[in-house]
Amino acid sequence: MGKRKLSIVLFLLSLSSLLISVRLFWNLSIFVDEYGLSTDIVNGGGFWLSMDWLRLLLLLLLCVVSGISIFSAKQSK
Repeated sequence: MGKRKLSIVLFLLSLSSLLISVRLFWNLSIFVDEYGLSTDIVNGGGFWLSMDWLRLLLLLLLCVVSGISIFSAKQSK
């Protein structure tokens, strides 16, 4: 598999993972709002809430880096 195809596959996987994670995080916030809870309580503590934010950040970073890789590879040819 070429470098460009690998970049496209990585971009699509990271984008779909990011969209799913954002949707789950959105559903969590709706649940918390409806029942008057705290996100710390639902996630099991502040540490796990920060891990959720870290996961979103890392997926976004992976998406951006792989997207840049796709477009830079296209222009170099």
